[in-house]
Amino acid sequence: MKKMLFLILAVLCFSVACNKKSNPTPKVLPKPLQIVVSNITTTLTIYSFSITNQSSIDLMDLYSQTENKTYTVNVNSGDRLKIYYFLELEGVSPAVAPVISFIYDGVTKASVTNLSGIISGTTYISIP
Repeated sequence: MKKMLFLILAVLCFSVACNKKSNPTPKVLPKPLQIVVSNITTTLTIYSFSITNQSSIDLMDLYSQTENKTYTVNVNSGDRLKIYYFLELEGVSPAVAPVISFIYDGVTKASVTNLSGIISGTTYISIP
């Protein structure tokens, strides 16, 4: 009788322990990284963005001819992003310098501008 009671108790303890370990941990959902193009004052703007994470996976590859606009791409905590950007305005010199800002969770991670009307380069952003 004692052996049977001990066996039932052991199986019950094992079952409870397995159920506690099998519960999945909650996953952190991706959050958006915003790319904001602002201070565009001319009619023709050509710009492109290429965003790649540390695993060399393309998250965004955009080519556009438009005015002020905001784009979003979902990124995960811990990502290190390589962002290539290019913007060219028509005309010799714009009235105001165009601005490209990269915003994550309400914080500007990088912002670039240039009075010549051409902005290009590569920047790296680490997502906390």
